[in-house]
Amino acid sequence: MNPRRELLVAVGFCLLGSALVLVAVSRAWVSAGVAAVAPLPARTFEQVGTQLAPGARALALVGVAAVAALPATRALGRTVVGLLIAADGVGIVAVLVRALLDPTAALARAPIADAHFSDVELGLWPYVGVLGGALLLAAGMLVVVRGRSWVAMSARYDAPTRQPSSREPSLWDSLDRGEDPTTGRPDTGG
Repeated sequence: MNPRRELLVAVGFCLLGSALVLVAVSRAWVSAGVAAVAPLPARTFEQVGTQLAPGARALALVGVAAVAALPATRALGRTVVGLLIAADGVGIVAVLVRALLDPTAALARAPIADAHFSDVELGLWPYVGVLGGALLLAAGMLVVVRGRSWVAMSARYDAPTRQPSSREPSLWDSLDRGEDPTTGRPDTGG
């Protein structure tokens, strides 16, 4: 695969992985009916992924920022960005797996939980988020291993630098000094 395609694959993995995590944590992971006392109606209790896996959304936004950082960096800077993307993917997977391994504890840590459940299943959305974290980890590893050989933005985006003024005088400079550039003699103005 050529370097340009590798860069596009890494950017695509970052974008897709971040999008999967953002969608997954915005969906309801737990939905249960809570019975009430006789005259009161029963109610439905829902918890979204942001409440059960706090921090996953913020980590996904780091992946979105990496989409812009990858093409803008070069050599060592790109390797650092790749390490950050890989760490971001590991962080997302760790946060989501923590909620998957003990959903009852995740529900107890949630700020809005007002009911106690003994058997909680989170559904498929946490697994979608884990897939997104794995894509971010893969993108980060690809950047670390192959990123130094990829193309970067051209130098026209760099800050301008001053060039030494070692140019020959132009005809306009001669006119400014009062010289006639066609004769080579100074004009005395008289």
